[in-house]
Amino acid sequence: MVKRAYYEEKFLQGDLEEHPIRQLGELYLEEQKKDMADLSYIRFAQGEVYFHNCDYEAAIFKWENIHNELEPWAKKNIADAYFELGFLSTAEDIYKSITSDSLILNTEVALQLFTLYLEQQKYPEADQMIKNAVAIHPDYQNVTELACAFFEEQEDWNSAVELAVNEAARTKLPEWFQKIHSFIENGHTKSQGASHFVPILYLAQKVDLALFEKLMAALWKSHEQREDYLSWITEATIILLDSDLQHSYKWKSLPELINNTFIQLLSGRYNLADLTEILPNLLTAWLKVADIKTTPLASAGVLAWNDVFPSQMNQEVVHSAEESLAKSADQGTLMEKISGLVEVIQKWADERDLNLHKRFESSLNQLSDLKSRRWMIAGKSNSGKSSFVHLMLKQPDSSLIDTSLPVLYKNGEETGFQLMADEGISAVTTSKEIIEAESRQDTMLVYLEPNAFLQKHDVAIIDYPDLNGLNKKNKHFLEYVRMSDSLLFVLNSIEPFSTQECEFLLDVTERVPLCPVHFVLKKSEQLTSDKISVIGKRIKNYFPDAELIIYSAEEDDEQQQEALSHFIDQHLKTERNERLRSGNMLFFIRGTIKHLLQQQVKVEEKLLKSIQFDEDLLSKLQGAIHQLYDLEEEKTKVIQSAYRSLKDEIQADILNTIPKLIKESADILREDSDFGNIHHELNDEMNKRIDEYLQYTVHPAYISSLQNWISLSEGELNEAQELLISWNDSFNDLMGEERIRLECDFQILADWQRDADRMTGAIQMDQENILLKRTPSQVLLKSAGKIFGVIPANNTMMYNRYKSFVENENYNETAESIANKFFRQFEILEKAIPRDISLFFKEPFTALKKSAASYQEQVDQNKTALTEMKSHPETFRDPIRLFDVRLRQLEWLEFQEKSNKHVY
Repeated sequence: MVKRAYYEEKFLQGDLEEHPIRQLGELYLEEQKKDMADLSYIRFAQGEVYFHNCDYEAAIFKWENIHNELEPWAKKNIADAYFELGFLSTAEDIYKSITSDSLILNTEVALQLFTLYLEQQKYPEADQMIKNAVAIHPDYQNVTELACAFFEEQEDWNSAVELAVNEAARTKLPEWFQKIHSFIENGHTKSQGASHFVPILYLAQKVDLALFEKLMAALWKSHEQREDYLSWITEATIILLDSDLQHSYKWKSLPELINNTFIQLLSGRYNLADLTEILPNLLTAWLKVADIKTTPLASAGVLAWNDVFPSQMNQEVVHSAEESLAKSADQGTLMEKISGLVEVIQKWADERDLNLHKRFESSLNQLSDLKSRRWMIAGKSNSGKSSFVHLMLKQPDSSLIDTSLPVLYKNGEETGFQLMADEGISAVTTSKEIIEAESRQDTMLVYLEPNAFLQKHDVAIIDYPDLNGLNKKNKHFLEYVRMSDSLLFVLNSIEPFSTQECEFLLDVTERVPLCPVHFVLKKSEQLTSDKISVIGKRIKNYFPDAELIIYSAEEDDEQQQEALSHFIDQHLKTERNERLRSGNMLFFIRGTIKHLLQQQVKVEEKLLKSIQFDEDLLSKLQGAIHQLYDLEEEKTKVIQSAYRSLKDEIQADILNTIPKLIKESADILREDSDFGNIHHELNDEMNKRIDEYLQYTVHPAYISSLQNWISLSEGELNEAQELLISWNDSFNDLMGEERIRLECDFQILADWQRDADRMTGAIQMDQENILLKRTPSQVLLKSAGKIFGVIPANNTMMYNRYKSFVENENYNETAESIANKFFRQFEILEKAIPRDISLFFKEPFTALKKSAASYQEQVDQNKTALTEMKSHPETFRDPIRLFDVRLRQLEWLEFQEKSNKHVY
């Protein structure tokens, strides 16, 4: 039915000699002759043949007349024909109308609708159809593969993943598990929760352990950067603990993944409360799947966690871990793992602005550098140690440093001194600083200088102060031994290798068992060759690997230095014991952790001081902002007042002078003047005199006053800038850095000067209408009450009248009008003064406000941190406890062959 081969199977039965259409036509005629003819089957077959020969209309005609059990298939074929003809809507309607109990038919209909919707680019409908096909008949040929390809093309990863999971569970075929693995590795499972794949992981164990491990590893890595990482670890741990895993299977990636996870969880990023729920089971699971390489790590991890949290681990697991660790092969050097822990602690401390133990930090850095070496030289007082140091460094005794501090001699490009204390490193500028440091036991003096010996042998030398007494409990001395690769002990020449010296050094080698010890003896008259031989034999009895160096203060230095170099090449250069360094690094990490635990109180005190300091500084900044507002207001008033003063002075002169100029214009009147037009002449003369006065007297005076005003303003603004510079210096001193720059914008002075320069040209003013609004008739009306044209002309009288009028009229209103017009040209400058001064102070305001906001934010952050630290002290202590777990793991590895760990 699916391939439309019904006609072959039912009617032709392999007879292909005649064309199927002819054969079916003959069968149709024979059937038609029957009394109870049933033509439906033949018509169905004929429709198939027509369809195969692309006669879709004939096929449709035949199939439309099918009314038996083949009718649903006929409808499906009709829809197929319409689809081929391009009538997609008709095909869709017919497909949807088909109802049948046949799984195959329903699957075919869903697939045909899927194809139809793809053709129409109706992807949501196509998605639904392919999902229907999978739900109806997932075993149908290629239906799940087709669905998966469609989901991938549409980047519908949730559907693709869900299909793969369901098919893996249904078919248990490895290829579906591989498909899931591919989706995980390509990041297409991020929306699925930590528990989503748990059932399929249990199933994968039964199908193929290698597949199970691949899936577990891929999921593990995909969850590392997700918020549900801890939830995934919980789920994964449960799976591993619940499963009966084959002991013969060799795990490839899972043990190392769990090792990395263990390191991540102990990095200080996670809450201890969460980890106590996870790590005991994770460690148990790790021990279960550990391979030869990771079994010691897993065992040491179990024992370390049990050391710090003894009630959490199952004691059977602890016992198993002890046995596994005892049987495991020597791990060799742990330098890389130890250096990794050092980096984690340093990063955690840096993020919290904590001070590490600087001497220990320096020692850890030096010990991790396998290219460099340190030798320690020690001895009792009067042993001649300083002479031997002089011999090694090729320096005169007088150049050696006379101090009770341990001195570290290092090769350097320039000569200089540093004091290295637990709290920090500082440069030495005066001998007084060295003397003051001698009272502190935690300080070492570092002496840097160009030195050929130190450079040649790539070594630094610790010159430990003379030992007045050989105290076995001298922890300070042991710290410096642990900073060194070898100990050169200078024997007392009066009683060489005394019982006290022997016992003291035996105790040192017991506490630092891998540290090479060699002996130095200064020749004297009392020390004969036989005595030296006896001393050498006694040393070998207790220190079989030790060498005895004999030197003399009297013999040639060059020969002795050559012999010393030979000894160094033979012995000290080869003593790069990484196991020794590993143990010493663990010692200093332990000290660093103890130091960090003591930092909490110091951190709280530091935060409190920082808050108090920042709040005080913030108060000063806010006060400075208010003072700056006052300063701006003050300077604005002073500068505006100065401008108004010059303006008022010039305006007063204008108001006083212009009326006089107008009145003086009467001197152009004559008795023979044309009094019919004299008012025009007078008005012009008055404006001319006023214009000359403004152009050549007032305007130059204004420009000159303006220059004086700019100079005065510059002085006021410079005074303000000097004040701000003093604030600037004061704040930066308080802040300890160049954080604020209170620089004003002096561009406004340049702008004012530019405006003043523009004003030097001639001013433009319209003529003032002084007399044109007063006619001669109005003049006479004011004096005689008669119209000018009624009386006979009398030039003398008119002359006297005009002169009297011009000289006695009040011109104050005219003067004010002219003054207003004159200053109107400069009012933009005047009105802009407050804005310009505001621009002058803009940058200081911005700098102060920005700094105040920064300190306010800093205060808020520190208050929050202090509150958090006081209310939740575990947030500080818990990461340090986790570092302790990691350290104990490394200690167990370092001393795995001992029943008890070494006591520091």
